[in-house]
Amino acid sequence: MKKLTLLLFFVGGIVFAQNDSESINENNKTLILKLGINVVDSTGEESPLDTFNSDFDQVAFSSPYMLELEYRFSNLFGLALSASVNRWKKNEGVIDGTLLNKDEIYTAIDLDLKYYFDESLNFLDRYEWLDLYLHGGIGYFKIKESDGTLNFGPGANIWFNESVGLNLSGTGKWALNHGGSLYDTNHFQISAGILFRFNGAEADFDDDGIRDSDDKCPKVYGLQSLDGCPEEVVVAPKDSDGDGVIDDLDTCPNVKGPKANKGCPYPDTDKDGVLDKDDTCPNVKGPKANKGCPYPDTDKDGILDKDDKCPNVKGLAEYNGCPFKEVTVGETNSALNKLTPKILFNTSSDNINKASYTALQQISQIMKQHPEASFRLEGHTDSMGAADFNSRLSKNRVMAIRDYLVDHGIPAQNLTTEYFGESKPIASNATREGRQQNRRVEVIRTK
Repeated sequence: MKKLTLLLFFVGGIVFAQNDSESINENNKTLILKLGINVVDSTGEESPLDTFNSDFDQVAFSSPYMLELEYRFSNLFGLALSASVNRWKKNEGVIDGTLLNKDEIYTAIDLDLKYYFDESLNFLDRYEWLDLYLHGGIGYFKIKESDGTLNFGPGANIWFNESVGLNLSGTGKWALNHGGSLYDTNHFQISAGILFRFNGAEADFDDDGIRDSDDKCPKVYGLQSLDGCPEEVVVAPKDSDGDGVIDDLDTCPNVKGPKANKGCPYPDTDKDGVLDKDDTCPNVKGPKANKGCPYPDTDKDGILDKDDKCPNVKGLAEYNGCPFKEVTVGETNSALNKLTPKILFNTSSDNINKASYTALQQISQIMKQHPEASFRLEGHTDSMGAADFNSRLSKNRVMAIRDYLVDHGIPAQNLTTEYFGESKPIASNATREGRQQNRRVEVIRTK
């Protein structure tokens, strides 16, 4: 049963490795190094192959090392020199049915010629990753006594890439003095190992004078003008739509498309000129500059947010989406300057006249449309009363306006205050109307 398991492992390893990968075993005239392990079975039968009919209980598998160096000198043949060692353990190992009472070391050196028969079979030769061979030759082994052998068996190389692979091999060994003693025994050796391939500088598998590294058909004799391929196999792959993706690989062979999408064009569901793969809003038309999405208009004033300086407040196009014209630094004829005369106070009082609230609300809105700006509030009075009193009164008035603006959402750090009392009149204090104009607070943008 154990032998059957090992045989299944051997066959399964070959089947598992089969795939449609590109050619990787395209070299001859190479050196191949094998590092592996081995199992030796001895039953004393006339043929070592009969060991498969016995229980798998007479094997040596302790310190089971193997080293092999092969020179593959053509696509069909290679010559291999191998050395192996193993050990039957005391009271466990059996040779020819005899239980051993001490450890017995097995050593062997073998020289074999390998014939790669898969190269002669078309249905196998196409699998470039797989080598199947028969090998035969002579050998020398020693257990307690030494003897020569005639060797024969099958093997397989499974290549993972150009340089590394897996070897599985079985060798029947006929002892020249079989039956002469307990240790002159026919036996069967199974080995597995990792392969390392070293290509020759002039490797030319098909002997057409073109090195394999430059040969597009390294296993078929060809012409140098056709990069190593015979004329009859140089057939340009069909590309019906001319998009650079051959029909065999093209999901849309009759419509041009990029290689990245397997020859099919990328869709543009909303027909906005931005392909779905790049479109953040694939079902809604939008400009390429905004990744295929329409620009928003948060305040619904007809001015897109990207162009709207006041995106959360309805405004006018001439004011860049803001309700009021922009106030510039130091401007003396702005909307603020036109509103400040409407800020009025009662005589000798810092109470804001109710008639001023409309103007103050507009001033607050203008300031909010300039969140990065700073403003200076200047307080003034008429000349009625003492100068000291008027100075204090102008201070209280300007602070009253400041408090109003802060209460209506203007950051305190955006506001500074100054007071001048009666020192800067804008009208005559000799008339009632003039004095009313002089009782004022002016607002000027400073930043």
